[in-house]
Amino acid sequence: MSKPAPMKAVVAAVVAAMVATSALAGCASGQAPTPAALPSVAPGGDCPVTRAVTRPTARGGDTLGEGPARPVMGPVLEYTAAEPGTLFADSGWGGAKVLWFAAPGLRDPVVIKGRRLDGDSPVAFDGTQGEPLKNEIVIPPDPVAGDWRDRPSYVRLKAPGCYAFQVDTPDSSTVLVFEAVGATVS
Repeated sequence: MSKPAPMKAVVAAVVAAMVATSALAGCASGQAPTPAALPSVAPGGDCPVTRAVTRPTARGGDTLGEGPARPVMGPVLEYTAAEPGTLFADSGWGGAKVLWFAAPGLRDPVVIKGRRLDGDSPVAFDGTQGEPLKNEIVIPPDPVAGDWRDRPSYVRLKAPGCYAFQVDTPDSSTVLVFEAVGATVS
């Protein structure tokens, strides 16, 4: 019987696999899940936002969609431009605080990435108060959690449009589509 890998090694392996293949390796069945299909949206086209709004715990607000991790938001995300006096000033990125809820008892990390569906504007996470911008966020597992737990984040954008979060575990891939509204950041 082999020893379980240390948590840092497991998270690093999951992140490396996601970056390299856009799908996580190492699920219990030995098969990586097929990444969820991202909808194709023409510039100026209708954004097929996720309509499902749930409240998985009494501890917080409504969340967008279903899955192992969900953002506490509706189908529209209003972000703040990088204006003087804001948390995002002089960063070249707009942003909005987004709280994520992770399901109780998760035994694997959850990796969250973002992508614009109707253009090529980038999506990043966090990057405030001297912290670097990230291409993704990872919520570590907590197999003994008795309730949904939270992970605060900042979603960073440069332009309004139609976007999606891709939420991956070794066993599943979920896409949550939302419309972002705010000023274009140049």
